[in-house]
Amino acid sequence: MVDEEKHRVVYDKECKKLKDLTKKGSESSKIEVVSISVGRLLLRINVSVTSIDAISRRIDKLREENLLPQLSELIQGLIRMWTFMAECHKKQLQKIMEAKSHVQVASCKITGDSGLRATTKLEMECLNWEKCFGDWINAQKSIVKFLNGWLIKFISQENEETCNGIAHFSKGRVGAPETFIVCKNWYQAVEKMSESQVSAAIHDFASSLHQLWEKQSEEQQQRVQADYLSRDYERRVRSFYEERGINYSNGTAASGLAGLDELEKNIGFMKKRLEKQRIIHVQAVKEVNAASSSLRSGMMSIFEALESFFLEGLKGYQQIRNPNKGGKIA
Repeated sequence: MVDEEKHRVVYDKECKKLKDLTKKGSESSKIEVVSISVGRLLLRINVSVTSIDAISRRIDKLREENLLPQLSELIQGLIRMWTFMAECHKKQLQKIMEAKSHVQVASCKITGDSGLRATTKLEMECLNWEKCFGDWINAQKSIVKFLNGWLIKFISQENEETCNGIAHFSKGRVGAPETFIVCKNWYQAVEKMSESQVSAAIHDFASSLHQLWEKQSEEQQQRVQADYLSRDYERRVRSFYEERGINYSNGTAASGLAGLDELEKNIGFMKKRLEKQRIIHVQAVKEVNAASSSLRSGMMSIFEALESFFLEGLKGYQQIRNPNKGGKIA
C-alpha cells in the first residue's frame, strides 16, 4: 500500500514532466526517456494494485468466513446470557415480593459494633456493585464501538450523487458485507442501553443503608446511656438501704420506713432522668426498625430495574441481523 502511494507520487511528477516536455517541443530522446520512466512506474503501480486487491480479497474472505461466524456465535451466547439474567432477576423480585415480613434490625441479637460493621459492609458492597455494574456495561459498549469503528474504516464512504441529491452514507445502501451490518446492528443495540435506573436504584438502597447505620448508631448510644443510668440508679437505691441495715431485694423497699422521703429527695431526679432516657431509647429502637423496614422496598426497586434493563437489552440483541438466516439473529 505504501509502495503504491510512493510510485503514484513519482508517476504524477513524471507525467507532468512528460507533458511539459511535449508542450515545449523538447528533443525526442528526452521525451522518450521520461516516457519509458512513466511506463515503468505505471507497471509497478498496476502490480501494487493487483497485490493490494489480492490481499483485500483474502481479508474479505477471512472476515466473512471466520470473523462473522464467531461474531454470530458470540451474540447468540450473549442473548442466552441476557435471557438468563432477566429470568434470574425476575425470580429474585418475586421472592422478595412474596416475603410478607421483614427483619427488625433493632430486635436482632446482633447489636453493638458488630451490627454497625455489618450495615457499613453491606453499604460498601452495594456501592461497589453499582460501580462494577456500570463498568461491565460500559466495557461491552466500548468493545462494540471499537469493533464497529474498526470495520467501518474498510468501507468507502464517498457520497453518491442521486436524483434526489447526495445520498448519505449507509452500510446497507452501499451493499456492505454481512459482518458490517451485524456489527452496526450490535452497536445500535448497545448504544440504546441505559443503566442509569439500575445504578440509581442501587445507589438509593446504599443511601438507605447509610441512614440505617446512623439510626443504629444513635440507638446504641441511647441504649448505653439508659443502661448506665439504670445501673447508677440501682446502685444508689441499694446503697441507701444498706447504710440503714435494711435488706434490699429486686429494688423493692418496705413502705413506712424512715428516710423514704430523703430517698425520694436524693434520687428522685435520677429516676426521672432514667425514665426519660428509656423513652428516648424506645423511640430510637422504633426509628431503627422503621429504617430497616424500608430495605425491602429498596431491594424490590433494584430487581425491578434490573429485570427491566435486561429485558430491554434482550429486545435489542434480538433485533440484530442473523447472517445465516437472513433475519434476526435470535
